[in-house]
Amino acid sequence: MLLLASCGASSSSAIPSFSSRADASPVDPGDSSTLVAYFSATKNTKKLAEYAQEHLGSDIFEIVPKEAYTEEDINYRTDCRAKREQDDSSARPEIAYTVDLKQYDTIVLGYPIWFGDAPKILYTFMESYDFSGKTILPFCTSGSSPVGSSAENLAKSAPNATWLDGKRFGSNATKEEVGNWLDQYFKENTMKLKVNEREVPVTWENNASVEALSGIKPLNIEAERYGGFEQVGPLGQSIISNDVQITTSPGDIVLYASNQIVAFFGSNTWRYTKLGHIDLSQSELRDLLDKPSVTLSIL
Repeated sequence: MLLLASCGASSSSAIPSFSSRADASPVDPGDSSTLVAYFSATKNTKKLAEYAQEHLGSDIFEIVPKEAYTEEDINYRTDCRAKREQDDSSARPEIAYTVDLKQYDTIVLGYPIWFGDAPKILYTFMESYDFSGKTILPFCTSGSSPVGSSAENLAKSAPNATWLDGKRFGSNATKEEVGNWLDQYFKENTMKLKVNEREVPVTWENNASVEALSGIKPLNIEAERYGGFEQVGPLGQSIISNDVQITTSPGDIVLYASNQIVAFFGSNTWRYTKLGHIDLSQSELRDLLDKPSVTLSIL
């Protein structure tokens, strides 16, 4: 089966299936505060968007091009329409339907990767509305390309929105995988983190270690700077862990050796259990954590 990126990221020569949009409903009703908006030239991104809509009970909106993409239009082995659009920085394909975004606080935004970026119709969508004050959670569908650069590029079209870390899914992603990813952002978790006296926004992982940590709070952890990239402090007891070799990013919170909490303002590669991520910029993280010592309060 052709992978989600269609023109540019497929690893198969099979022809994708297409469906008529003649009876399309621009918005299906659901939760009034969250919208799943997606573009899908094949059914792959559509499938994951529908998983997300079902899991969240949200509204859903398909970004339908006024001029539909044919099989030839996304034939990545040729000078296809999609390639020409991706090569043209001014290309903005028209969208058939509009949506009223006023009632939505959060937009879950799904799209395939075409030639290393979001399709240009996503730029049409982002530039057609005012996303000020809204939270955008992107996901892309691709055989290999990550979400990072595409989301960063799209974010330039909505600089006054809050962009959360996105995720790449392959064509075989399951409903459970999509649901688990969404739960990191939407599932209520009352656990809070303070660095010294400042409460910071955290996206907690959905795993047994976080559950165990929540069960022993409140905690005041006296942490010290180590290696020029982290604050580390003793938990005071051991909790369940599932260490794997990872390369951390600034903002990551991890469990080390089952009994130490580490908050990163830099990066390191080691065996850790990831607990969460502090959702601040790298400069904010350095200002907050790049000190001889801090108190990490888990409440």
